[in-house]
Amino acid sequence: MMSLLGHHFSFWEQGRKIKKGVNTLIKKHDLGNVLSINGKDCWSFLIFEDTDIYSQWELKTLFLQEVFARGVLTLGTHNISYAHSDEDITRLLNAYNEVFMLLKETIEKNVMDKWLKTEPLVPLFKIR
Repeated sequence: MMSLLGHHFSFWEQGRKIKKGVNTLIKKHDLGNVLSINGKDCWSFLIFEDTDIYSQWELKTLFLQEVFARGVLTLGTHNISYAHSDEDITRLLNAYNEVFMLLKETIEKNVMDKWLKTEPLVPLFKIR
């Protein structure tokens, strides 16, 4: 544990806040069939699932585009360090709240072409 500006944070504690917050947002936006968070508290990651109309790659591309636009640099992973404050976690979860709302609208209204400004990601490796 390390003191940052008078606060004591641990990797695990900060990571638990992120996982709890992300799970709350997934439930809030009813995205449990499309999105989940896995991994250890100090190193978690978002998992995207295909829908009937969009691949996990299209959804993740839109997610990345929108979190980047909100000033959050992530690839859907949360690699906790001692530098991550409660304010950082709040900023992350606020961005996720906005982006999860957009993902839900995109899926429900079939409007990916309205939002996505680039070509979707493609898997690096393919199963033969």
